[in-house]
Amino acid sequence: MPSSDRRRRLNRLTVVAGRHHPGDIARIAVGGVLLASGAAIARTGVVGVGEHDVFRLVNHLPKAFDVPLSAIMQAGALGAVGVVGALLVLTGRVKPAVHTVSAGTLAWSLAKVMKAAVDRGRPADLLTKVIIHGKPVPGLGFPSGHAAVAASLAGALVPFVPHRARRVLWGVACTVALARVYVGAHLPLDAIGGLALGWVVSASVNLALGTPGGELDLDEVQEALVVADLSPRQVQRAEVDARGSTPFFAELGDGRDVFVKAVGREERDADALFKAWRWLALRGIEDEAPFSSPKQQVEHEAFLALLAERAGVRTPSIVTTTRTVSGAFVLVQQRIHARPLEQSRQPNSDASPALTNAQVDDVWTQLKLLREAGIAHRDLRLANVLIDDVGRPWIIDFGFAQSAAAQRHLAQDVAELLVTLSLVVGHERAVDSALVVLGAGVLATAVPFLQPAGLSRATRTALKTRKGLLDTARQLVTERTGAAIGPAGLVTRLRPATLAMVVGLGVAVHLLLPQVGELRRTIDAASGASVSWLLLAVLASALTYVAAAVGLMGSVQTRLQLDQTVLVQMASSFVNRLTPGSIGGLGLNTRYLERSGISRASAVASVGLNGVAGLIMHMAGLVICAGVVGGAGVKTVKLPDGWPALIGAVAVLVVAGVIMGTPRWRQRVLPPAARAARDLVSVIGDRRRALRLFGGSAMVTTLYVLSLAASLRAFGASVGIAAVALSYLGSAAVATVSPAPGGLGAMEAALVASLTALGSAPGPAVAGVLGFRLVTFWLPTLPGWIAFRRVRADGLV
Repeated sequence: MPSSDRRRRLNRLTVVAGRHHPGDIARIAVGGVLLASGAAIARTGVVGVGEHDVFRLVNHLPKAFDVPLSAIMQAGALGAVGVVGALLVLTGRVKPAVHTVSAGTLAWSLAKVMKAAVDRGRPADLLTKVIIHGKPVPGLGFPSGHAAVAASLAGALVPFVPHRARRVLWGVACTVALARVYVGAHLPLDAIGGLALGWVVSASVNLALGTPGGELDLDEVQEALVVADLSPRQVQRAEVDARGSTPFFAELGDGRDVFVKAVGREERDADALFKAWRWLALRGIEDEAPFSSPKQQVEHEAFLALLAERAGVRTPSIVTTTRTVSGAFVLVQQRIHARPLEQSRQPNSDASPALTNAQVDDVWTQLKLLREAGIAHRDLRLANVLIDDVGRPWIIDFGFAQSAAAQRHLAQDVAELLVTLSLVVGHERAVDSALVVLGAGVLATAVPFLQPAGLSRATRTALKTRKGLLDTARQLVTERTGAAIGPAGLVTRLRPATLAMVVGLGVAVHLLLPQVGELRRTIDAASGASVSWLLLAVLASALTYVAAAVGLMGSVQTRLQLDQTVLVQMASSFVNRLTPGSIGGLGLNTRYLERSGISRASAVASVGLNGVAGLIMHMAGLVICAGVVGGAGVKTVKLPDGWPALIGAVAVLVVAGVIMGTPRWRQRVLPPAARAARDLVSVIGDRRRALRLFGGSAMVTTLYVLSLAASLRAFGASVGIAAVALSYLGSAAVATVSPAPGGLGAMEAALVASLTALGSAPGPAVAGVLGFRLVTFWLPTLPGWIAFRRVRADGLV
């Protein structure tokens, strides 16, 4: 292609609005982490040894650098935003001008706000022997406003310029940051924070306004085919469902029709984000690692398609792979004149004459061949099964496939294809055909994945028009194969709202809460923490899992192994980090009891009984501690005699009134309460079970109280053990009704408020509470995750 044509195409990109690219999301995430980490370090006011040495090295460069660095540094001034914007407008590039002015102005404003929030001084305020090149700069240091403006301008312009020019832009931005360190205006961390801020702002502006690029034009694809010696006669866009690529049809010089899939950097970024989300949202997914380049992504799909074709699967032949001038990679395949299975679907019918029984059997045969070759397709949705002009089914799109696939992935393929065919021919024909071709044993493996979390998003969307189809299909499979329907724990989902809640509340509690409790006092208390008391807090926290296991063992008549039960309690604590109200842990314990030979009804009753015992011991401890603390007197508050009993009686009457006065609550609460009462009577008759049940529950509460007390002592808080127990028991009750997993946020706030009310100094109280939550909530997360994987691998849940 002539260079003039290429320049014209690049010029078109500078004025045409484009797409919202997924790569900007990744840039925002990475830049945000860098910025937040830098801010947290800068807020301490401490200059590390490494940062100090780097500053000395740059700040003491020869004076010969004064003129060039001072000149380049002006590219980060606020005036540079107006200059760059004016030049772009004068040359007719209005779209880039909007991006740069928006990003530059926003970065400069946010830098001012962050300076005030972080409150870090300039190098001369924090270090000695600082060389000031030029005039002294007043104000605050983190982040560097010049570096933020320069980075935001570079990031906003990058999508509109060729690749070589992008390196120049980022080189200028980094040089501006270096210059600010050289002149003595900023420390290295300030400069890095400014670059991160500008990166985040520019990516946010580009994501919001949209940028050109990512869409290949016909000329570029045609040129790539010419380079591959395919002599294309005609190339046209293909209006087909091709996620993660840009599709084309082409006619070659030898008369062949081919299908062309182009994968660029944006599609690669989208794939990485998609797989990262699946890793967070779904357990045990084990996707291929995100591809580092479009070349790897295209070659992976070509390799899997070749393996499938060699195994006898009817899939389009691979012609070649090639590369475009912009760096995108192209997969060229045989074109199949066929219609997707979607076009054979009749949304309002459970039976369709569009596919014969032989065709349905043939579709299952293609899957059988894939299974025998150890290949999991991983995306057998309606768009990826084609029916050609003579009625033969084809399997396409192996971009998400795996070779040497695990059995769970092969089973997921069966589940996905079963639902896909059920949408077309009805669940009965789909199941009957699978039984004939695959057999009952293979079909039964699909049952755990016949749930929304086990299916692709496209299939879940298609199911919205067929309410109840998934449940009906799962029930029919279990009847025909004799498989047992277990809970959907094999593909546990993490909802976006839950993730956002955990992250948001975690940041709020562990970054903002110290300000409420007087930050300086909290830091002073933390700096003098006692390691021995903290280790005691960790030990008490670890023993709670043993106590919880003993309590669960007391709720059942079947003998359970202590080590396995402890492991399940650790796994339950991890699941509870992601579910409010301890729902995940209850489900995991129920599943564990079922796998231990206990019927589902008895397992649910036993878990409920364990919860009731815990509630009884918790309330008993609350009343006792309230009486002890109330008898000793509480400062600044005048309480009547016998106030704990009075409050308890009022609370019981209020709850009873709500339950008895509301039919819905009466139906929900009274029958389970009656069953729990009967179970309690039977347990009390067995002294050994009663000791385990109530003793384990009491020990859980006691150990948490001891862990809190040890953490408070580690940070110098002086609170009596009864007051600590009362504070924990009351705060735990508050956290129970919180919608956040683990009572995140509510527990910390309630503990700090109650401890300070009971006489503790604010600083040590905040430090002690954060230490307690660290050893009981955050540190057990990794061991809990390991335990969760272990109990699943061992078949305990």
